[in-house]
Amino acid sequence: MSPTEESAQSIEIDAEAEAEEPLDVDQANADAHQKALERARDLIGQTISERYRILDLLAMGGMGAVYLGEHVLMHKRVAVKILHPESDDNPEIVARFEREALVGAHIDNPNIAHATDFGKLDDGSYFLILEYVEGKNLAEVIREGPMKPRLVVHVARQILIGLQAAHDLGIVHRDLKPRNVMLEAGFVAKLIDFGFAKVSVGKLPLTVPKEGRPPSRLTGVGVIFGTINYLAPEAAHGMDAVDERADLYALGVMMYEMLTGKHPFDSTDPIEMFQHHRTTPPPPFSVRAPDVKIPAELEPLVGKLLEKDPYERFSNAGAVIEALDALSISSEVVEEAAVRSKKTPPPPSVSVRPPEKPSEKASEEKTPEKAPPSAEPRKKKKKARGDETALSARRAPERKPSPINYTLAVVAIVAVLAAAFFASR
Repeated sequence: MSPTEESAQSIEIDAEAEAEEPLDVDQANADAHQKALERARDLIGQTISERYRILDLLAMGGMGAVYLGEHVLMHKRVAVKILHPESDDNPEIVARFEREALVGAHIDNPNIAHATDFGKLDDGSYFLILEYVEGKNLAEVIREGPMKPRLVVHVARQILIGLQAAHDLGIVHRDLKPRNVMLEAGFVAKLIDFGFAKVSVGKLPLTVPKEGRPPSRLTGVGVIFGTINYLAPEAAHGMDAVDERADLYALGVMMYEMLTGKHPFDSTDPIEMFQHHRTTPPPPFSVRAPDVKIPAELEPLVGKLLEKDPYERFSNAGAVIEALDALSISSEVVEEAAVRSKKTPPPPSVSVRPPEKPSEKASEEKTPEKAPPSAEPRKKKKKARGDETALSARRAPERKPSPINYTLAVVAIVAVLAAAFFASR
C-alpha cells in the first residue's frame, strides 16, 4: 500500500476498503464475500420500499453495498445504501448507519450530500437513501497528480463551507478524507459518509423524545477509530477529545496532498503513521515536491491547519475561509474555467457576455459608432410606409457623386458656355 492510500484502524470494517485494494482474507471469508456480492447483484432491477428501483451496483464493502437507484414516482436518481443482513446483528454498524441517516437529514447545505429516507427491507436489512452525486471522489483526482493551487483553494473553500454547516449543528465528521469528498462537474465539492460523526443530539431539531434518540457515543471511552492517514493527534486521548478542529487537521492533510500529490509522511504502518501525526512536523512543500510550483502564501496556512496542538490551529472553519479569501489566489477564476470546460456551451440565443459597466454603456450611448451600410443589421418592419420613404430621403444626400458623373457635368457646362459665346458674336 502506498503512503497516499488509506490505512484504516477501526473497530469495524471500512465500507469502501475493497475499492482501494483486495482484502487479504482466508477462503471462508472469501466465500462469504462472494456470496454477499451475488446477493447484492440479485437486487438489480428490483424495487424496494415500493418506490426505489435498483438500477446498478456502484460499490461493495464489508458493511453493505451502494447502488444507483431511481424513485419510481418522481423519476429522480438516488444513491441507495443497503447493509448486509449479517451486519444487522452488529449494533455498532447499525448505530453508524443510523447516525449517517440522522446527519444527512438535518444538514441542508449544498456542499453536503443529504439523506432523504431510511428504513428496513422485508428481510430486516437497513437501507438509506442519499443524494446521488455524479462525479469523482477527491482521492481519484489526487492520484492523477498535484492540483493547481487555485483549484485547491476552490475545493478547500467548499469543503469548509460544508464543515461550517455541520459544526454549527454540533456535528464533527471525524472521518474526513479524500474518498469522503465527491466532486461534481465544475469541481463542486460534497461531503459524504458521516457514519463516524460526533453528534451533539441536543443541537439537532429532532421531534422524537430523548429515550428514542440514537446514542451520542459510538464506542467505549478511549477507543480510536477513523482513518489513520488523516487522524488528528489529539485522537490519542480518545474520540471524546476530538472536536471540530480535528476536521480542520484532516483538511490540512488533504490540502497538502492536493498541492504536492503526496501525503506529508511516508509510512505504511498504522502505528508509525499516527506517531508521525503526533510528533513529526510536516516537511516543507519543496522537500516533498521539489518540482511543483506552489505559492509561498499557502505553506503557512496549511502549516497552521497541521499544528499538533489543536489550540494552535484555526479556531473554526469560518476562520479558515477568511484566511483563504485573503490570499492573492482567486478561487472564482478556477471555478469559471472549470465550469466552462465541463458544461455544454449555451445555445446561440443566450448571451454569454458579461454585463457592461454603467460608465462604459453611458459613454457608448453618447458617442455611438456608425457601422458601414453593408454591416448594419437588418431593420425591423416599420409601422407605416411613410417611415421608409422618410428614411430613404434622409439617406439620399449622403450619397457622393461618382468622379465620372462629375467630369461629364463640367464638360456639359463648358460646352453650353462656349455655344453662348459664339452665338453672341
